[in-house]
Amino acid sequence: MIRGLFLDIINQSIAAGYLIAAVIAARALLKRAPKIVCCILWLLVGIRLIMPFSIESVFSLIPSGVEVQNDIRQIAGANVADVPKETVAGTDTSVKTDYIDEETIWAMGNNHESPESVNRSYVFFSIASAVWCSGMGMMLLYLLFSWLRLGRRVRMSIPKEQGGIKYYQCETIDTPFLFGLVTPRIYVPSGLCGADLDYVLKHETAHAKRRDYLIKPAGYVLLTVYWFHPLAWAAYLLLCRDIELACDERVVRTLGGEEKKAYSLALLTCAVNRKTIAACPVAFGETGVKGRVKNIFRYKKPSFWAIAAAVIVVVVIAVCFMTEKSTADAAVNDSGGKQFVMVNNSKTQAAQNTVRDLGGINNTDIADIENEQLENDMDGAFLPAENLIVDTDAHNEITTHNYYINPESYVRQWAEAFCNRDGQAIIALAEEDMQEELSEAFGLSQGVNDNNEPYAAFGWSSPWPQGSSYRIVSASGSEAVILYYAWVSDPHVTVWREELSYTIRDGEFRVTSQDMQFLEGICVAEEFYAAYPDGVIDGTMMDYYAYNQAGEALNENAKNADMAPGAYAGLYQPDTAAINLLNLLKNQNKVTAVVEYTNEEKTEAVVTFAFLENASTAKVRMIKPYGKDSIWLPQTY
Repeated sequence: MIRGLFLDIINQSIAAGYLIAAVIAARALLKRAPKIVCCILWLLVGIRLIMPFSIESVFSLIPSGVEVQNDIRQIAGANVADVPKETVAGTDTSVKTDYIDEETIWAMGNNHESPESVNRSYVFFSIASAVWCSGMGMMLLYLLFSWLRLGRRVRMSIPKEQGGIKYYQCETIDTPFLFGLVTPRIYVPSGLCGADLDYVLKHETAHAKRRDYLIKPAGYVLLTVYWFHPLAWAAYLLLCRDIELACDERVVRTLGGEEKKAYSLALLTCAVNRKTIAACPVAFGETGVKGRVKNIFRYKKPSFWAIAAAVIVVVVIAVCFMTEKSTADAAVNDSGGKQFVMVNNSKTQAAQNTVRDLGGINNTDIADIENEQLENDMDGAFLPAENLIVDTDAHNEITTHNYYINPESYVRQWAEAFCNRDGQAIIALAEEDMQEELSEAFGLSQGVNDNNEPYAAFGWSSPWPQGSSYRIVSASGSEAVILYYAWVSDPHVTVWREELSYTIRDGEFRVTSQDMQFLEGICVAEEFYAAYPDGVIDGTMMDYYAYNQAGEALNENAKNADMAPGAYAGLYQPDTAAINLLNLLKNQNKVTAVVEYTNEEKTEAVVTFAFLENASTAKVRMIKPYGKDSIWLPQTY
């Protein structure tokens, strides 16, 4: 769960980084505008950092992102907080565009050939997530420490009142500040009096009226989450400065020239030993005095046109940097592929042109391969170097290289076409002699419609894996394994395992054979691990609690007296729930289950399956996530 949440926080920070940079630039241009405009811009940044969804716009200036695919979420160990919401039919309904794509994460340690390499990515994200959590913990501890230390310093304060404003005088502080969340109080040092005290009270009262005592801690909490992002630190520091400037302007716009001087002198008087309050995330002190004094003396009531220009800037920044490009306009293909940049730009272009001319797939992954032996091992998965036609006007000299085409991009096309029931695409990707096999397996038929146009249609429609309900387990130069997740009406997920054989020659992909295994009624460990590789449930479509979002619906159905009697009764016991939800054979003569509770509340358990047919076993962890009277759901053991 933490790894997946961290992945989403990274994506969110990248998108928000563009907005922060735009606000910093706009802040420099709006020197003459009211400082409240800058505060509004920082409010937009805060909204962007917590916004759980994306708004698409053709006016967005944020570079196009690529969706985080399910495969990568499984590697990262994603959970409920970090996956797109899906309906019980398995259809993605609120896809969020992210900026860390699948190939980027795989490139951290995966070579698409060694399963062990996936673990490196998993370990990397585990370590990074732990560091992120540690950083948040340290910052929250500092918040608590600052609160307690400041509270201890002012607990002996003496309440007083001047001009109808109540404040607290304290001998242990050197500068005035506003402190508190629910009932903020103004604290001033004992030596402050006269006109200086009057101006300070006006300033701190302005803070209280603007609710700045809530904004600064909220900004610090966001900084705690995004502490690893340098622009987040810049945003927080500039927010604190702009809040002070806006508060000064609120006070001085009612003052005359001489009073401005007196107010500035009051700030200088209170500028002694201010670092403690400046660093405290729950108090407002007199900080950044030099810049504030300059701003006070050059302050003039803004004209209508200055205000109008500031409003336009705010609207433009909101439209251009709080939105993301439309997925239709982004022209990012479904494969989620990423182009690797060669040493030489002209070589890259030549390879792309060759793939295009030979009818290859779009957005092909191309990597420069120096090892000639690898070419022989891949059995024709390379584009020959002699096919590369290079522009003679290129500035760089071209040497002969081989270019390897990532087979997973092709396999993804097949899986997407299958899930979308695109019979025409399946026929186009399959060898001619496979058509009869596909017809027998899935009832795939071909013909010509009334408009004399060819069509291809599958024989049945439900259950069927919908949307992108699949996972590519492996993809080599000639073989691949794909898991499909088909929903039935319970809601319930069944697993289909497809083994593909194919050829890739001259940029052309053709499936030569396929075998589909419907993994229902599992009665041996081999089938169990075929459906759930390495026994992993968390972060996959079989994770009813945190991933596929069906757990709550099942729990509500089980409690509903109007539902079919006994249809969900088996979900109230860990062994029968595991058998039902993980598609095991319901026959005690072939499959038995032993339950071992792992906590005193009996809300967690380990179920051990014994497959009597070949004396094999498998284990799964079961939890009751919705209370003691809820159903049981499977998790990785």
